[in-house]
Amino acid sequence: MKPFVTACLIGLGVALLFVGVVSGTFVRHVVQILPILLVLIVLHSRPDWGAYAALPIFIFWIGIVILIWLFLLGFSRIAIGQYTTPEIVLTFVMAGCSVAGVLRSVSLGRSVPVVGRVAVFILFAVLQVAAMWVSFLRSIVNR
Repeated sequence: MKPFVTACLIGLGVALLFVGVVSGTFVRHVVQILPILLVLIVLHSRPDWGAYAALPIFIFWIGIVILIWLFLLGFSRIAIGQYTTPEIVLTFVMAGCSVAGVLRSVSLGRSVPVVGRVAVFILFAVLQVAAMWVSFLRSIVNR
């Protein structure tokens, strides 16, 4: 199961980098995938802990994709922008990797005590939100 979660994280990260290339926001997307790279390190050394580190990353990106889809369907004005066809296709890749990753991560990390699961989940959720926030700072956006 560890290789499957690893593949889902890599797929998600590569999709985000492709979005960066297509949209001309590569540096922003490099910043956004930094938590994914950290999770891959944890997953390699401690798969059970890495599984719960991956969960908030996958859930976060599922949320972002849903917001994009809601905007494209005219139901939300949160993830506003002009999305090209390649970017829209990549949201499906991101969603697929994220949903599959969530399903496998839960079963992979069952040996971790509940307190550890919660702590790792919160830590990596904060890291992903922080990476997203930093990626929108003027110094990153203008690169």
